[in-house]
Amino acid sequence: MSKLEKFEVDCLVIGGGVSGIAIARELSSRFKNIFLIERNNQIAQETSSRNSEVIHAGMYYEPGSLKSKLCLKGKELLYDYLAERNIDFNRCGKYILSSNEQETETLNKIYQNGVSCGVDDLIYDNSVRSKYPFLEFKEAIFSPSTGIFDSHSFIHSLGRDFESSGGNIILGNEILKINETSKGFEVLVEDKNTKNQFLATTKILINSAGLNAVHIANLISENKPYKEEFVKGEYYTYRGKERLENLIYPTPTENSLGLHATIDLGKGIRFGPSAYIVDEIDYNLSLAQKSSFLKAVQSYWPGIKEDDLSPGYTGIRPKLKGVSDFVVDSGIIGGNQYVNILGYASPGLTSSLALAIEVSQRVQDINW
Repeated sequence: MSKLEKFEVDCLVIGGGVSGIAIARELSSRFKNIFLIERNNQIAQETSSRNSEVIHAGMYYEPGSLKSKLCLKGKELLYDYLAERNIDFNRCGKYILSSNEQETETLNKIYQNGVSCGVDDLIYDNSVRSKYPFLEFKEAIFSPSTGIFDSHSFIHSLGRDFESSGGNIILGNEILKINETSKGFEVLVEDKNTKNQFLATTKILINSAGLNAVHIANLISENKPYKEEFVKGEYYTYRGKERLENLIYPTPTENSLGLHATIDLGKGIRFGPSAYIVDEIDYNLSLAQKSSFLKAVQSYWPGIKEDDLSPGYTGIRPKLKGVSDFVVDSGIIGGNQYVNILGYASPGLTSSLALAIEVSQRVQDINW
C-alpha cells in the first residue's frame, strides 16, 4: 500500500457551490494556503446551478433574521459586482399577485414585512393589469429591485478571483472522515475517480457543502442536532405566444414562494419551481406532477394550456427540519475553528457575497 500523502493548509473549504466559492474568495485575502474541495467534477453542479437565477429584494424574510440581513446586503453587493465585471443582468423587477381577499391580506403583510426589513422600494401597482391582460389577479405589489442574472458566469468569475489570489480548487474529491487533533482538523479526502486518498490538516475548516452540509457537520462533531430534508422543485418552459418583461409571482404559501413565471436573459419564460420533499437526490423530472403544476399556474394565468408547457429541469435544495433561517454555526474545538453553513437555499445566490463577509468576520487569524 502506498504511503498516505499528508499536507497542512491554513484554511480548508468544503463545497464548490456559490457559498463555498464566495467564502473561499473572501478568505483568500487573509490566508495564503487555502484549498477548496468539491465532490463533483465541476464547481456549482447542484443547488447553485438548478434554480431561477433571481436576485431577490428581501421582502419575505423575518426582520432581523440572517436571511433578511444577508439578502439585503448581498443584493447590493451582487449588483455592484455584476456591473464591475460586465456580467449580464437585468434589473427587471417583479410583480407579486393576489387572487382573492385572503391572499390580499397576505400580500399586505408582505408589503409591511418588506418595509420592516428595509426594502424601501415596494409599491402597490395594478398597472400590470393593462400591461399583461392575460393575467388574472386582485391586487399587485411591484418590487423594482428584483432582477435576474447570469449566475453561471458569476460563480465562475468568483472561482477565477479565488485562484488568482493563490487559492486552490480540487474537484472530484469527497470527504471521508474528519478527526480533531492538537495540530488541527485532519480531513481524509478521496478522489472519486482514482480512489487515491490524502490527509489535509487545517486549523480552520469551512463546511459549505450544500446538500451534504449536515453530513459534514456530523463528521466535525457528533453533537450537532441538525436534521435535514431535501426539497425538490420542477421547472417547465413556456412555448406560448405571450411575452413578459417582468417576473410574475403568486402570493407565497407557507412552504414556498409559489410557482412563479420568470424570464431569462433572452426573454424566454419558465415556470417553477414546485416544492415537495424527497428522500434522495434525483434530478429526473416526473410528468406525474404536470397537471397540478398547470393548475397552480392557471390561478393567475388562466389562459395557459398544458401544451404551452414543456419539461425543463429540476433542482433540489437543502432544508433544515424545523428551521426557516440560514444557519451559520461557528465554534472552536480544541483550538481548531469550524464554520457550518446549513440550510443554505433561497435566497442563497443573492446572499452569497454578504455570507462570505459574515463567515470571514467569524474566522480568527491563525498562527501555525
